[in-house]
Amino acid sequence: MRKLLLSTLMVAAAGAQTIEVESLFQPASLAGMWKRQAGDDPRWADPAFDDSGWPSARVPDEGFAVINGYSWYRFRVRLPENRPAEPLALMIGANFRRGGAYEVFWNGQPVGGAGQPDGGLAGLRLPAAHVFPVAGNAREAVVAIRLRQAHFTYATSGAGRTSWIGTRQTIGVLMEAWDGDRLRRALPQMLMTASLIIPAAFFLLLPLWRRDAPEYFWFGLWLLNVTVIRTLNVHPESLGFRSALAVEWSTVLAAAMGTAAWVGFISRTFRSRVTPIAWLAATAGLMLFAAPTALVTAGEDVASHNGIGSIGNLVCLGIVYYELAWRTAPSQENVLAIHGAIMAYLITGCVALGITVTGMTGTIIVQQNLVRSATLLLFAFAMAVLMNQRSVRLLSERQRLSREMESAAEVQSLLLTSRPAAGEAWQIEPVYLPASEVGGDFYRIFPAGDGAILVVVGDVSGKGLRAAMTVSGLTCAMEVIRTRRPGAFLAELNRAAAAHLQSGFATCCAALIQPDGETVIANAGHLAPYCDGRELVLEGGLPLGIAAEGEYPETIARGERFTFVSDGVVEAENAQRELFGFERTRAISTRPAGEIAETAKAWGQNDDITVVTVRRRS
Repeated sequence: MRKLLLSTLMVAAAGAQTIEVESLFQPASLAGMWKRQAGDDPRWADPAFDDSGWPSARVPDEGFAVINGYSWYRFRVRLPENRPAEPLALMIGANFRRGGAYEVFWNGQPVGGAGQPDGGLAGLRLPAAHVFPVAGNAREAVVAIRLRQAHFTYATSGAGRTSWIGTRQTIGVLMEAWDGDRLRRALPQMLMTASLIIPAAFFLLLPLWRRDAPEYFWFGLWLLNVTVIRTLNVHPESLGFRSALAVEWSTVLAAAMGTAAWVGFISRTFRSRVTPIAWLAATAGLMLFAAPTALVTAGEDVASHNGIGSIGNLVCLGIVYYELAWRTAPSQENVLAIHGAIMAYLITGCVALGITVTGMTGTIIVQQNLVRSATLLLFAFAMAVLMNQRSVRLLSERQRLSREMESAAEVQSLLLTSRPAAGEAWQIEPVYLPASEVGGDFYRIFPAGDGAILVVVGDVSGKGLRAAMTVSGLTCAMEVIRTRRPGAFLAELNRAAAAHLQSGFATCCAALIQPDGETVIANAGHLAPYCDGRELVLEGGLPLGIAAEGEYPETIARGERFTFVSDGVVEAENAQRELFGFERTRAISTRPAGEIAETAKAWGQNDDITVVTVRRRS
């Protein structure tokens, strides 16, 4: 008899799944083991129904992502004897349905529901906690929930993910706290996403007065649609959405418009023609993005936000970028910074989505969402700066060319008026080939008395107009230096450079060549000259302008032919990225200056080329 009674109690306990509530003066959690059964039968709302054969699931931590269709959940709640006189209420957690619709029964009587359980997919609503009043003074009650679930994976966190029971007042306070907490959690992402509207509006409106730059419009349209997608992912309620399916298809529509805008942006930025491969990749990316939503609509059991479709879409956008920006784009001005910004955005997006695909949840998911939003914001502002700089550079190119041509004429006149008078012991051939209209190389030849000459060759760091102005300043400083000893000459020139150079430095080599071939050389970080076909070994000093009190040791050499070059010769680079190098320079160092310079230029000039040859007259 005792065994029979024990067995009966065990069966009752297995079917009951009772949740004990100790107090109702504050909300009591209903988290615990609930009974769950797939299918649909109205008898399952009856509190007398025996559900002991149903499997159990721990709610809210498990049990909601395996059934695509109808299912029922049941549990028994035992209330305390001492409870408030105020009517009670149930709060069903937001994570209970994740996009589904349900009805709630209290002791067999319907007390309310959310969504339209019999309305098909169109009736599915976004997750939200709901409160239902319950009546009666019974100490025990059976709660049954009829769920129509689709496999959307919207989720929430905090107190709203759990179900609760309590007085209507305390449950109302809990709901308000959860709503505030949910808004607080979403606020950083919402603010970051909302801030994208500013650059999107900037890019969309700029073509109204800059009609020569359609890439701005296409980038703005892409950014606007990405902003919509991010908002739908973070807090769709802020856009007035309540239906889960409406959110899904709105996201797909925004992705379609964004994909088309991406193609337009890349093709216009890099001045390339849209190829069939680019359109095919864009179409494939959109299909990958839309596939989960289409499968859910058709009733398939597949997660709509598992990230795989989003990664596939990003990869296809990367293929469009490669096709239109690298493979078929014509040669144009330097856009490496724009390339870097685009690649950084695509790679970061794939990595962040990969975190989701690996199944990580909670704080990590929130962090990766913030990372994606922050990356998108940085990308937008980087593109605003880079594209604006590129447009300004293109518009000011003609003015820059005109100014630099005037400066080039002035610099060249300074460089080419230092030839010694005819009849001296040495024949000098200087050649200067700037990489652009103006450059930073310089050379000067000074008479030094008794038939000797002082040859000065140098190179200023940097390029363009600033380097040319520095050359002009150094040239003026050289004119007032009276000593012709190379070490002392460089020391004085260094003091002038340290006092007047705002930034950068200059390398320089000075050589005092006597009529009998004896030569005293001092070097300030410049390339060593060549003497009769061999490179001289010099004890050098710091470049000019780095330290005001630099010292420049002197080296004595003797020869019949001296060749001075700038680094534009040895650093000339061909199409195979091969440098001209020191060996080739040494091999041709006995040839005329013009031939040396033209050989380096033909190899692949990428910097100013200066060659000065000094040979004894025959």
